[in-house]
Amino acid sequence: MAKTFEMNNVRRDSDITLTNEIKHSSPIVEIFSALTDGKDTSKYGKKTDAVVNKIKELGEGIANGDAKSLAELNTIRKYSVEPFLTAEIQNLSIFGDFESLGYDESIEIDSWKLIGDKSREQALNADVIFPAIKAEKYTIGTKTISGGWATDYRRLMLGDMSKENEGKNQVRIDIINKMKKEIVTNAYNAVKNATPVKYFFEGAGLTKIGVDDVLKKVRRLGTGATVIGDYALLQQFTPWAGFNSEVAYNGSRYGYIQGISADDLRDIRTKGILGVYNGAILAEMTNPYDYSNLNAAGDNFSTMLDAGLAIVVPTGGQFGSPIKSWTRGGLTTFSGNDVTTGHVLSRFDVEFATTVVRGREFQLGMLSDTNL
Repeated sequence: MAKTFEMNNVRRDSDITLTNEIKHSSPIVEIFSALTDGKDTSKYGKKTDAVVNKIKELGEGIANGDAKSLAELNTIRKYSVEPFLTAEIQNLSIFGDFESLGYDESIEIDSWKLIGDKSREQALNADVIFPAIKAEKYTIGTKTISGGWATDYRRLMLGDMSKENEGKNQVRIDIINKMKKEIVTNAYNAVKNATPVKYFFEGAGLTKIGVDDVLKKVRRLGTGATVIGDYALLQQFTPWAGFNSEVAYNGSRYGYIQGISADDLRDIRTKGILGVYNGAILAEMTNPYDYSNLNAAGDNFSTMLDAGLAIVVPTGGQFGSPIKSWTRGGLTTFSGNDVTTGHVLSRFDVEFATTVVRGREFQLGMLSDTNL
């Protein structure tokens, strides 16, 4: 069930002064993380009981409307989920450059393009004609990516932290998938609308001719290409695998047999998709269900990301991917009350930005299946 915040009811937890300063390295964060992750806590001895009692105390305070108790618990939660979220955000570098910035840093992009006449041959002692490089600098704005969950704090009052791990995972999954969606959607729009050169295929289902054309063009940007997409889209590459081999029989007569390599068979059997197609690496992008929304037909859940889009990134080239992404600052926590259920809601925000560098849209390919 989707949750929303009444904005006049939201509190930024950092605006509340806590009695005890909590840091990433605080013992309560480490032990709380171990408890909620189901890890062995015997090495902490009596400190574990002290942390459990503290969480019970905070749960009781929250149930009684104490804002400081909620701010303290959310700070512990933030430091518990942040290392895992940070590690996953770093994996966004598969699309291109990723950078983590401080709160006070702005995002500026340097772009360039060739202008003027193209270089050409000329007669001896004639004027030399050559193009010039025009530089451009522009700024990128951030947007807020959020995740959160609703908690019945009566559980915490009893020392039951079983739902805390589910909540932390939900925050991590929500935020990372929303970031991926921003990257893929932004890249799709940038490449589709690029002029005059774009490496783009879109249709009601992928075609071998269309895909091969994009791969051939993107490959020239480096030494190879990687296709990053949903399982349902990458599965369409499988029928194109294999080879034809000419064989002789009855002395002078020739025929052809069709086959598929042992490596391709192994990939299909173990992963369900090819690992490599025509020299391009196929990389599946995890795309879980969004349980709060149904698909257009209303017969299944929709997916977090658009299953019909795949990015084709050049590898081994001098330019690299034109996709750039940033986070600014760390996690920020907010809290509020759901007036319909009485549950207390916790929200976790990250500032995020992504772009395809202007003028470099041709250094990327896109595949789009409108059936998915």
